[in-house]
Amino acid sequence: MNEVGRWLAAGAGVQEGLRLLGIYAPNRHLDRLVRMRPEKYARLLTAALARYSDVPVPDQPLEATSSCRSPFREEWPFLKEPDCPPELKILAADKITAYHEYVSGHERLFGCTTLEECYETAKKVVENYRQNRKILSEFAYYREHRKCLGKHEVFASMKRLEKLRGMSVVELVKRQRNLAGAIWRIRSEIRKGDKPHLLAEREARLKEKELELSEVNRLIGGEEKE
Repeated sequence: MNEVGRWLAAGAGVQEGLRLLGIYAPNRHLDRLVRMRPEKYARLLTAALARYSDVPVPDQPLEATSSCRSPFREEWPFLKEPDCPPELKILAADKITAYHEYVSGHERLFGCTTLEECYETAKKVVENYRQNRKILSEFAYYREHRKCLGKHEVFASMKRLEKLRGMSVVELVKRQRNLAGAIWRIRSEIRKGDKPHLLAEREARLKEKELELSEVNRLIGGEEKE
């Protein structure tokens, strides 16, 4: 029985497995994934090393459920407070989504078979990484100063929605028309596909305008019912 076999027979502990990975099958991406989420990716570590031994793979690797990462809401306790700014609660959901998309994107990179697929997957990974970091900056600033940093685009979006709620019906109808035109133009730009480097920015603008239009439609409908 070799070193990997003894590791599998002992229960495939994560820390020892990472050491063996560096010796038998160096893979910095897998190493990083396992360190971030051992409870989710320990099975990939076991599969990567199992080929170097005939010992059966254990059903549940040891330490797979232990993680040095603290639970999300324990790390950011202000999210449970009644006076927590609504923008931060919105960002909490976005952060969870961005983190999982980032991690799953890393995993998908291993299976890319074409340059185009690799490019698209890597682009999504980078986008979700940047989104996660921007939200972390907001959370860390609020935890330390008890006030919002306010640099994330969600704050500007919330201000626009608040401004809409103070408009008259006539102003809302005019805004509705302008937004519909802007959405049509952005969609046309995206369909052309002539400037791929602007795609992410255009998609973000489209999402922003559609959200605003949805609120305008809701407000106009509410006014009409009243």
